[in-house]
This record gives sequence, structure tokens and C-alpha cells, in this order.
Amino acid sequence: MEAGAPPDPPPVPPEDVLGWHNLRYVIHRGDRRRERTILSGTSGIARPGRLLGVLGPSGSGKTSLMTVLAGKLRPAADGRRKGRGRRHATDGLVGDVTFGGEPFHEGPHPASERVPLSYIEQEPRFFSNLTVRETLTLDANLHGGDASDVDDVVRRLGLAACADTLVGGDTGGKEVRGISGGERRRLAIACETLSLRCSRGAASENAVSEKKADTIGGAGKRKAGGVILADEPTTGLDAHAADKIVEKLADTAREERCCVVAVLHQPRSAIFQKLDDLLLLASGGRVAYCGPAAEALTYFEKTDPRHRCPTHHNPAEFLVDLVAINCDAGSEVEAADSARVDAICAAWASTGASAAHAAVPEVRSNGGDSPGGDSPGAVRVSNAPGPLGQFALLAGRAWRQTRREAWVRVTQLAASAALAAAFGACNFKVGYGPKSVKRRAAVLMQSCINTSMLAICRSLNGFPRERATVSREMRRKRGGYTAGPYFFSKLLVETPVDMIFPVVFGATVGPMVGLRREGRGWFLATLALQTAASSTLGTSVGALSPSAEMALAIGPCVMVLCIMLGDETGAFAEVPDALAPLANASLIKWGFRGCLCSEFEGLKFDPLGDDRATKTAAKTAAKTAKAAIVARAKKKMDGPCPRTGEDVLEDMGLPLRGGAARAAKAQCVVVLANAALTYLVLRFRGA
Repeated sequence: MEAGAPPDPPPVPPEDVLGWHNLRYVIHRGDRRRERTILSGTSGIARPGRLLGVLGPSGSGKTSLMTVLAGKLRPAADGRRKGRGRRHATDGLVGDVTFGGEPFHEGPHPASERVPLSYIEQEPRFFSNLTVRETLTLDANLHGGDASDVDDVVRRLGLAACADTLVGGDTGGKEVRGISGGERRRLAIACETLSLRCSRGAASENAVSEKKADTIGGAGKRKAGGVILADEPTTGLDAHAADKIVEKLADTAREERCCVVAVLHQPRSAIFQKLDDLLLLASGGRVAYCGPAAEALTYFEKTDPRHRCPTHHNPAEFLVDLVAINCDAGSEVEAADSARVDAICAAWASTGASAAHAAVPEVRSNGGDSPGGDSPGAVRVSNAPGPLGQFALLAGRAWRQTRREAWVRVTQLAASAALAAAFGACNFKVGYGPKSVKRRAAVLMQSCINTSMLAICRSLNGFPRERATVSREMRRKRGGYTAGPYFFSKLLVETPVDMIFPVVFGATVGPMVGLRREGRGWFLATLALQTAASSTLGTSVGALSPSAEMALAIGPCVMVLCIMLGDETGAFAEVPDALAPLANASLIKWGFRGCLCSEFEGLKFDPLGDDRATKTAAKTAAKTAKAAIVARAKKKMDGPCPRTGEDVLEDMGLPLRGGAARAAKAQCVVVLANAALTYLVLRFRGA
């Protein structure tokens, strides 16, 4: 053993260890001459039942390493394993990640298929209108767990005080106040702990597994329960809350017998004392130390006496400063720092521990822990719900979200009624005279546009905000769900609620404007279907867009295009012949057609009837001859009054009978097409 090297840790069976071996990640900026090294031969191990803290200055590749360990970045084929399932490989990244001597993410049967893997993001997101207990209960049910698992995790993670408090956030499109940042991080740890516990199967199965584990290896230890990766879980928290988060991670590692790897940013000394192992990274992802945290200071002091931590100094800050390079103090200081860091990394690379970490374990081809075997560490999820069970659980969540936004819905309902009153006041009792044809058509077009814009704005504001949460849940290999149960449960719950607003709008506008009473049923049905079509269009745009901001920018543009192509009658604008086939995809076209057909079918006009402008002109004409001349001139400009609504439909080129029903069928096709597009995007690209 080299001088200054840490003592070799006790041997651990390879099946218990998460290892990353000689990872190299280079980003090319345009050409090979402009590249940046993110990871440079990074190697290390994480052991079950121990918390490994990852420290290092900014730019040392900590988050990149976590991304590789989580499988979000896959090493490219390096010739040694060519053709072994590396179709998701990342250019510029080579190396190996193993668990128990087997490839963790690659190959026909990667170890991650049987070993639970959890990833805690820097900013964990949850559904805002669920309580802490409801969030955990849903996670437990999706994993096949029960209320006892939830109660145990709530007690262990210190969430009892906030168990019945809303989580909070903006996933519903509206910011909701909820739990604190520290409680949110503990909730994230609780969710991943549930994933580990429930993925190992029922208690009876675990009992058999533990007995079997006690007889393997003679060590009397349980098999590893899985892997938890936490990317800067303490960022943004006060010192006390950060200390509690690390304490919970360490407790989880010991109690669940899992490998916990956490990137820590500026930990205080109390946090450093809670670490079992330490991985210290320098610039370029070079390893300066990887071993027991309690022996790190001794190792550096033995390597170079100048690297002695001062008394009463935070050891975490000392170690980060030791491998940091000051680029702001001049070239001489930068060169001295670079030389010091190079020497530190070279010293670690010469140790036996570094060589052992870099070596890739031999892949086992058989034995009790083969990927297809029923090993003690194997995952059992026999109680996990199928697609129908997932649909029922997610529909319940969607309903709770919607029900707890009742005050928002009431506000939207009042706004719809007020807007309808404004529309009706501006077009009050249009009558049945010559001018009423154009005024009715204008009201119907405005109703379609208003209904569509309100619906797509609600959809664009809500659906993309759920993507981060849904994406995290759908990526789970265990305890997650597929695109179908999520999307169709969302449609089942939210679409009928959204249809209430256009019905209220139409029921208010119709009597005020004087629309035909016999066609009002089809008019309301058309507006309701228009809302469904616009909502599904919003979800498809949101699914295709990379962010909520991009969706809000693209959605209105798509709707304006639909409006431009929506008037097939030529009453307000003519659609060029070249764009006529494209107009069939416009939801405004079918909504406007349905409203026109529902209104004008069976409508009777009266040239001298109750048109307000005609009545006013007639009264004025009786008083003065000049007013009579003006009234006759205006009537002549309005043209002859049609006898029936069918005459209007014929002039517009619309069906004389059953047009509203046919338009409703076309609207249903638009709804189904947008829903299918959204489902396919979620299914193949993810949320």
C-alpha cells in the first residue's frame, strides 16, 4: 500500500457495491479543437448501508456524474461491449457503471431491472393540491404497498406534523402555499424510501429473503436494498434544515441497506461528520479521494504535511478549497493551484484503492444473483396495480386536484357569465330583420373564438406545469405508470369540468341575443365540444413543446392560424383555395359551422320585423321626411332579407339539414386526433 493511502476497507461481495469505472465525458463545441472535459477517468464505489457524500468545487462534474449513475447519460460503445443495448448512448462519454459486478444500465439484463434506483432532484416537484400523506399514499399504492408503509415512512422522516398539509406549488397553473423547502426535500426522500421498500415485495417475501440472505457469504448481512441518488438535496435550505436532510439520508442508508450517493454544496462540519464515505472531485471530474470520510483528513496530511486541516476548521470547506483553483488572483496563483491539484489527483491515482475502483468487475454469467434469478436482492412487485388500477388511482388524484381548485373554477365560471353578459349586451335582441343575419353570424363566430381561447389558455397554463412531476413518475421502472392511464384519467376528470364554462356562456348569451330557442341545445353542445377540442389541442402543443414558456408562446399562434382558416362561409374572410384542405384541421371551422347550422336551421325572418335598427328608423321616418330617406337608403344597403335560415345556409354553402350533427362528429374527430397525438408523444418521448 502506498504511503499516505487509506487502509483497504474490508472486502465486500461485488453484488453489494455500486461502482463507476474510468468514466470519461468530453463535450465538443462545434469541432474537435474546441472541447471541454467534464469527467476524466472518474472512478469510485458506493457501499450498501453507507452514505457517500460527493464534494468538489464548481465545475468538477458532480452533477454530471450523478446523471451518468442515474442512467440519464449512457456511455457510448467503446468496442469492448459493442452492440449491448447502447442505443441511448451519449457521444463523448465512455466508461462503465456496475452494480454487483453487472452492468447497471446496459446489456440485455441490466442490474437496474432488479435493483431499485431512486433519483432525488435538486428541486423536487409534486402535485400542489395533494397533502403529504395523499402523495405518499398514491406512491405506495402504485408500488403495491399499503397504509402501514406510509405511516412508517412518515414517522421516520419526521413528516407527521405536516402530513395533512397541502404540498403546494404551481402544478395546477396557480401557485398554492404549502410545506416548507426542508419538508419538501424530506417528502422526496420519503417517496424514494417507499419505492425501495415496496419494490422488495411484501413483508412475507422479505422475511424469506432475509433468512436466505443471512446464509449467503457468512456475513450475516442483508442484501443491498437499492440505490438512492440525491443531487444537491441541501441547496437553498438553512443550516439546520440541511443537517436534518443529511441525517435522514444517512438513516435511510442504514435502515434500508441501500447505497446512498448525495452531492453536497457547502456542507457545515456537522453534516460532514454524518458522512460514511467521501468522494472528492477536482476540476475535470478527477478523483482526489474516495474512501471513508473519517480518514480523509489523515490521508491528505500523510500525503503532504502542508495539507493539514487547521484546528476548529470546517473539514468540508478545507477539502473543497484544497482541490479548488483560483482563476481570479493572477496567472502565478492559478498555476500554483493547478500544480497542487494535479499532484493531489496524481497521488490518489497511484493508490491501490484507485486502481481497484477503476477495474471493471467480471460479469457473472450464472449464480443465485443472476438477473433472471430470484435473488434476495431481487425486486418483487407482484402487488403493483396494472393499467386499470393505475387509471383508477390517477383519476382519483386528478379529481382531488380539480376539487381543491373549486374556488378557481368558481372564478372562471363567474368570468364566463360576465363575459357572456357583455356579449349579450352588445348584441341585445338582434331580431329577425335583414341586419340580424350578419349580427347572428358575428355573435356565433365570437362565441367560438372566445370559448376556444379560454380553453386552450387553461390547458397551456396547466398541463406543461405538470410535466416535471409526471416525467419523474413515468421514468420509474417500478411504481410508475404509463402514458395511457395518466393522460386518459386526466381527460376523464378535467374535460367534463371544463365543458361547464362554455355551457354557462352559451346559456347566458343565447336568450340575451335572441338566438333560436329550438337550436339552443346543439349550440351549447357545439360550444362544449369546442372546449374539448381546444383543451386537447393545448395538451398536444404542451406535450410537443420543451417547456411551459414555449407552449404558451406556440399555443396562441396555432389558435390564430385556426381562426384565419375557420371561416369557410366567406362572411368575414375568405380562405384561399390552396389552403382549403388545411382548413379541415381548424377546430374553429367546425365549431363555427355547428353554431351556424344550429341557429339558422328552421329560422324564419321578417323583413319588417323586430330588428332594432329597423324599428328605430321607422319611428324616426314617421317624424321627418329626411329620416325616412335615410332609413330607406340603409335598408337598401343591407340588401334583401332572406325568408328562412335555410336560404342563409345555402348562400354560405353549408348543409341545409343535419349540419350541426355532422359538425359535432368532425369536432369529435379533432378531439380524438389531438388526444391521440398527445398520447403518442407521451408514450414514445415521455412527459
